Amino acid sequence: MYSMNLGIIITLTPLYSESLGADKMFVGLIVSAYAIAYTVSAPVWGKTSDILGRKLALSLGMLGYSIAVFLLALAREPSQILVIRVLGGLTDSSFWTVPAALIADMYAQQERGVALGKIGTVQLAGLIVGPFLGGILREGLNNYSSIFYICSTLIFSIALLVFFGVKEKTKVSSKVKDSSETLFEFRDIAKKGFATTYVNMAFTAIVFGVLVSQFIVHANKILGKEYLVGLLLTSYYIAEAVIQPPAGKLSDIIGSHRATLLAYITCALGFFVLTFASSLMFLLIAVVIAGLGVGMLYVTLTVSLMDMAPSSQRGLVSGVQNIAWGVGYFVGPMVGGIAATYSVNAPYMFCAIASVVGGVLTSLYLKSD
Repeated sequence: MYSMNLGIIITLTPLYSESLGADKMFVGLIVSAYAIAYTVSAPVWGKTSDILGRKLALSLGMLGYSIAVFLLALAREPSQILVIRVLGGLTDSSFWTVPAALIADMYAQQERGVALGKIGTVQLAGLIVGPFLGGILREGLNNYSSIFYICSTLIFSIALLVFFGVKEKTKVSSKVKDSSETLFEFRDIAKKGFATTYVNMAFTAIVFGVLVSQFIVHANKILGKEYLVGLLLTSYYIAEAVIQPPAGKLSDIIGSHRATLLAYITCALGFFVLTFASSLMFLLIAVVIAGLGVGMLYVTLTVSLMDMAPSSQRGLVSGVQNIAWGVGYFVGPMVGGIAATYSVNAPYMFCAIASVVGGVLTSLYLKSD
């Protein structure tokens, strides 16, 4: 329900900004400002959930985002939208940070993968439905402010539903640790391969960033019809959403590091096929395989982090995970653009190589965990 509203807002905000006089560069600045605010605030929300509890942190973030969306309806110039979207990024990051820690607290290790896979699927499902629903509302209401008022009200209601309806299985201790205990935890985290998992998450975001940037242009040049490009992207997102629960189950059965290796193999195969694809059918096959690989990676890496993290640190770990994703998502489109200047297929070969490197890192540093 929440991510459906996100899909609506993400789709309509650039159009709303243009209607108020923003040029293309300023629209890009608005999107980038939101992303930076989101990345910076993710570990803060994670740590807040470690101290105050998961559902309180999550509901507070949602309440804050409902206020940001309400303010969007009142904006009358692009500079106001810029400030409001920064507020939106600062509050919305709780939704992408806290749930993983909440689910990890509530489920035993042998059930955690499936649970994390399901939450990933429904988050993506909302993002898939949201843009289409936003277009319908825009056509029907012909008024951006009314749509934002509706979304703000829904998000506010969802925040209340989370606060009063969600039960936390475990309470997160707010006890302050002494310096020696904290130092031991950091040593323990380093020994368990957190850094490698964060690097792998950044790799996942890089290949995703290449796909949603360079692929759109490439596919449109091959097919010449935008609705077919839209079909390909929708197929990618559906594949990424559908695979997450079974990927989580597989992670529970064979271990997250083995499932991660399989995910990297799938990713490498998808991008390798994409390197040579020149028809709709082969493009479709390639992006579906890539979507399966990226979806598997996101779940298996999250499971690995939540399994390694002590309950008192899961929120912070999830926040740093979102930083790793944000960094990779920022780097991916730029690297893909540079590679594309040499060859239209170079970005996909780069992604295939990155997948192989990620698989090697997984084999070397995560297997013993």
